[in-house]
Amino acid sequence: MKAGFSRVDVTPPLGSAMAGYFYARAAEAVLDPIFLNAVVIESGEDRIAVITADFLSMYLTQAREIRLFVSEQTGIPAQNILMQSLHSHTSVTAGNTPDWYRALLRTKYADAVKLALDDLAESTVSIAEKETERPVSFIRRYRMKDGSVKTNPGFLNPEIDHPLGKADNTVRLVRFHREGKGDIAMVGFQTHPDTLAGNRFSADWPGFVRRIVEKKLEEEGVRCILVNGCQGDTNHFDLSRPKPPADPAVRYHEVTRPIGETIAEAALALWNKGTAVAEGPISGEVTLLSIPSNLEGMDEIEQAKEEQRLLAAKLPTPKPMGLAELGRSARIARMENLALFQKVPVTMVAFGKIAIVGYGGEPFTEYADVLREAYPELMILTACNCNGAEGYLPSAAAFSEGGYEASSTNFTPVTPAVLQGEAKAKLARHLEKL
Repeated sequence: MKAGFSRVDVTPPLGSAMAGYFYARAAEAVLDPIFLNAVVIESGEDRIAVITADFLSMYLTQAREIRLFVSEQTGIPAQNILMQSLHSHTSVTAGNTPDWYRALLRTKYADAVKLALDDLAESTVSIAEKETERPVSFIRRYRMKDGSVKTNPGFLNPEIDHPLGKADNTVRLVRFHREGKGDIAMVGFQTHPDTLAGNRFSADWPGFVRRIVEKKLEEEGVRCILVNGCQGDTNHFDLSRPKPPADPAVRYHEVTRPIGETIAEAALALWNKGTAVAEGPISGEVTLLSIPSNLEGMDEIEQAKEEQRLLAAKLPTPKPMGLAELGRSARIARMENLALFQKVPVTMVAFGKIAIVGYGGEPFTEYADVLREAYPELMILTACNCNGAEGYLPSAAAFSEGGYEASSTNFTPVTPAVLQGEAKAKLARHLEKL
């Protein structure tokens, strides 16, 4: 087996629209660059490519266009290419950028894969996992004492009863031991990269993880790629503690950096403790599944469009809106052009007993848990916003519980069973090759 790595700077131009909130923001500066990180894995004549980007998201049509272009330029089959947007809220939705940048971006993705191909070296692989020394990922959906469900109900809120689920604070490490070149660290973790706010580009905590791992192992020439997992119902807010400082410049060092350090420290603690994994066959699959659309609220489209106009202008709405109401309003406002069914990609790339499963949206923690429970013999990394980003992918329970994610999603309660079932089928087909 061979593995190669590359990194390409794709920081968008200043003035670009930053994504992730209910009001307009334009980038004014750069805290740290926005990168593509690529790993290509080769076994015999088969190759897969994993490309992670420090974007908030990428539209399905754009992702498909880029995958096909990368395939044409490199010879790697399109179904063997997994492209993830790591979901930094101090970045862009890749499609909401100038025309010239979108055209350039297609070439940059191809360049990243070509450079990783040029970097291929004979490799063996080891795997390891452990929990972080302190939790940095927290379930953000809470049952309140009055029976309601709220997302991020506030720091030290005495009305919180309990979180709806358990966050996964496990760091998963895939280490590529390369002959004659620096090793590659593929680090898997999952929580929302939304620690900063403000108007400055940043890769958020994934950027810190990469930099800290590479700095610590600098003499060995190690390169690091971060894969962000099923983070739709988690973030970094520990609501049992006081609210962190609001100033993004302070947050960068007092919130974002410590999260990156904690994850990186766990990966570094695993560095020489991995279990060797035998070389095995390569698999790659991308399937677009048709999911029924959530059409609740169709008679409120004009009202919701006006609410979104006021919010974008930072003007008050006719009635106060909590987070769930904000999400519902945003969903209804874009319903005018919504099809009865939407396409959601489910992607798997695998090599031997290691698999990366990506969903085209923001899946809840459950989406990862069910795969690992079904196939404990595999090391499974999961990836959000993979080969497209179609919004929140809640658990079945969340649709009846309520809250922001269920109110804002374009999808219905059948979604988890369909997507998780497809992911399991892909893993089963890969296992048949082993």
